[in-house]
Amino acid sequence: MVMQEFVMLAAAHWLALVSPGPDFLLLLRSALRHGRRNGIGASLGIACANGVYIVLALAGFSLLQRSPAALTVMKLLAAAYLAYIGRAFMQASRAGPPVMTGEAGGIGRDGFLRGVVAGFLSGGLNPKNGLFYLGLFTLMVGAGTGMHIKLLYGMWMFAAVFIWDAGLVQAVSKVRVANWIARYFARAEWLAGVILLLGGITLAIAAVVAVG
Repeated sequence: MVMQEFVMLAAAHWLALVSPGPDFLLLLRSALRHGRRNGIGASLGIACANGVYIVLALAGFSLLQRSPAALTVMKLLAAAYLAYIGRAFMQASRAGPPVMTGEAGGIGRDGFLRGVVAGFLSGGLNPKNGLFYLGLFTLMVGAGTGMHIKLLYGMWMFAAVFIWDAGLVQAVSKVRVANWIARYFARAEWLAGVILLLGGITLAIAAVVAVG
């Protein structure tokens, strides 16, 4: 029973994990623009943000779900951050493609801790993450499942997020892969920036309309 529950939970989590989103774009840019250390830091930051939401879901409550005001504030913060990184992507695209000089790659070295902060903000300011984990545990974990088993589920998902994201960073940091991506990177980065900027604006409008 526990194994069946775990397989269903892990499969649903995996499908959500591999779906491209703001975190994916941030990781790709971090690895190519700022080097592998920054990308690994962003991976850890994203995993930690997911870990916070996992803990909240395991605790059996959700501030976002219980408080419409808190959800609105979170949406507005997320919208502002999406717009911010979208504008940053568009501005960075003017510098042209990144120049890869080795497996660490990148045209800059913003550092591990800066990557952690950027990753944590990206994952933490996404209210969908909190609702996703709450729904995941509510729908797929039985009421009779012990807390120690639930903790193991949470640890697995935290590790899965970090391993997947760090693996992605490692893959795109390889010289051959990075040089291939670099041919189209500036245009793709600009387009991603536009999408994130419009996404932030749309999210802000939706949050304001919902309040009204």
